[in-house]
Amino acid sequence: MTKKQFWQSASNWGLVGGAALFLVNLVAYALRLETSAAWAYEMLTFVVCFALIFYTGRQNAIRCGAEGYSYSRAVGYVFALMMFTGVVYGVGRFVMVNFVGREYYDALNAGAMDTALAMYRGTPMESQMAAARDAAVRAMSNPFVLILGGVFNFVLKGGFLGLILAVFVKRNPDIFAGTPGAASADE
Repeated sequence: MTKKQFWQSASNWGLVGGAALFLVNLVAYALRLETSAAWAYEMLTFVVCFALIFYTGRQNAIRCGAEGYSYSRAVGYVFALMMFTGVVYGVGRFVMVNFVGREYYDALNAGAMDTALAMYRGTPMESQMAAARDAAVRAMSNPFVLILGGVFNFVLKGGFLGLILAVFVKRNPDIFAGTPGAASADE
C-alpha cells in the first residue's frame, strides 16, 4: 500500500465515517438522546467507530497482501482515519448546532454551563462567570471549535479503540512470497 493509497483510503473512509456519525447525531437530535439517554448515543457512536475501524483495517490488510500490514501501520491508519472522520463530523455538527437545532443546542449548552455557574451564585464572581458562560455558549457554535473538537474527540476515542483493534487486523508478511517453488506448492 503506497502513501497515496493510504491517505486516499483514510480520507474516503473518513468521509463515510463522518457522514455515518453525523447520521447518528441526527437520530440522537430527533430522539433527544443527548439529554434523555446519553448512554444510547455514546453506544451508537462506539458501534459505528468500531465497525469503521475494524472493516477498513481488514480491507487494508487484504490490500497489502504478501507485504503484510503491521500493527504500527494499522494504528497510524486509524489515527488518520479518525482525523478525517472528525473533520467531516465537525462540519456536520456545525450545521446541526447552527441551523437545524439552534434553540435546542443553545439551551443544552446553556443548561450545562448553568450547572457550573451555580457554584458562583451569591459570590462576587457571579457576574464575571455569567459573562464567561455566555462566551462559552457562543464558542460552542463556532465552526472552528466544533471541527477541532470533532477531530480531537474522534482521534482520542478512535485512537484508543484502534490501539486494541489493530491487534486483530494486522497481518504478518508472507515469508514465502516470491520464493521459487512456492507457487508450485499451492497448485
